[in-house]
Amino acid sequence: MTCLRLEKLSVSYGAIKALRGIDLEVQEGEIVTLLGANGAGKSTTLRAISSMIPTDGGDILYQDQSIKDLPAHKLVSMGIAHVPEGRGVFPNLTVQENLALATWTNRKKDRVRSAYEKVFQTFPRLAERRTQLAGTLSGGEQQMLAMGRALMTDCRLILLDEPSMGLSPLLVKEVFRTLQEINALGFTLLLVEQNAHMALKIAHRAYVLENGRIVLEGPASELAKDPRVKEAYLGGA
Repeated sequence: MTCLRLEKLSVSYGAIKALRGIDLEVQEGEIVTLLGANGAGKSTTLRAISSMIPTDGGDILYQDQSIKDLPAHKLVSMGIAHVPEGRGVFPNLTVQENLALATWTNRKKDRVRSAYEKVFQTFPRLAERRTQLAGTLSGGEQQMLAMGRALMTDCRLILLDEPSMGLSPLLVKEVFRTLQEINALGFTLLLVEQNAHMALKIAHRAYVLENGRIVLEGPASELAKDPRVKEAYLGGA
């Protein structure tokens, strides 16, 4: 079943065409990664899906329903969560308070309790630091908090923008391992990531963006072997 579908989606920043009619699909239960150089339109794609920026044309369908003109808060209620580049945690609030902010879509106490349990099982370090201010966490812990906050929204689809940015190689491996665990819990992931090697390793399918256009797509394992992808994103190895 198709979870998310973009049809001829276009976005402009003034006279600059950021997305030029892209088509993209994410099936239920998949990890799909979106690769490309800086400025290719990857983050713009996620921001357009989340209604954080306006679109010029095309459509965005979530579970076969058009969501292109819906406000961002409505999308959260429908089950779409966005983990932004830079994590976006509230530094002067505790871990517990950051997570609590995301429960406004979860009205039933038992579901909120279940969400906390799921987050703390997935991220035991957050359970240990639940009373600690988010601003005092390490970069890796803040990324865990950002992902945990998405899980608190009772979402089904998670959009992730550069979750490994600025992290040590050891933490990068931990983040990608956690993404696989989240996916195994039943969440669908659309992942924007500069670390193409790791992204292709965990993804089911991948798209490559260049200058606002999809130039390659297919199973991640096949794209990892494509000479063009190797040369541009995998160091030619």
